[in-house]
Amino acid sequence: MKSKRLLTQLIEYVELFEAAFPEAEELHLASFITFVQSLLEDHKAEQSQRPSLGQAMPLEVDIARHLALLQRYSKSYTKRALAASDTLQSEEEYSYLVSLISGQPLTKTELNTLNALEKTSGSEIIRRLVQKGLATEQPDERDRRSVLVSITPRGRAELQKVFPQLHLAASLLSQPLLPEQKSTLGLLLSYLCQEHGALYPAKSDTPLEELLHKP
Repeated sequence: MKSKRLLTQLIEYVELFEAAFPEAEELHLASFITFVQSLLEDHKAEQSQRPSLGQAMPLEVDIARHLALLQRYSKSYTKRALAASDTLQSEEEYSYLVSLISGQPLTKTELNTLNALEKTSGSEIIRRLVQKGLATEQPDERDRRSVLVSITPRGRAELQKVFPQLHLAASLLSQPLLPEQKSTLGLLLSYLCQEHGALYPAKSDTPLEELLHKP
């Protein structure tokens, strides 16, 4: 039903309107209309800047494109933050090391899964961390085929150096959002990561169609 689709869109705009003005005691229709017109104009301007593909870009593609852009912005900010360390040279080295900060040793497989990297790339990152004295390896007594990785005191010290700058980088990335918007975005991103984390162990050659319909 066309009317149902229209009502759904109106409800979405109302929710955006309320999120944009969380401290307003009363919301007026005239302000709401102006708000929606502004959103539509922004969307129209954005569409006009894109190459014409003969049809509107699907919402899913738009979401993926914006997430990819945010990842690039985040990587740039993180790279600047890591300049506070003489040892950590990449976002991946930082993410692997911070995964160990609780003190609980993890296997290489667990580290790779947590950071969504394949075995070969993950093994190289772990090798560099161990070589720099930021992490150590030891046999897993529960399974001799596995190796446990732990953080070292030097590794903790390096993390302490970069934490203040990384906090600034994280704040910069979400700075334009209101607290309520940050909370909503955080929940959505957490849900997406949880769902994709369940898909990640699949073989790299698994067809996308199969992943899309995987229960």
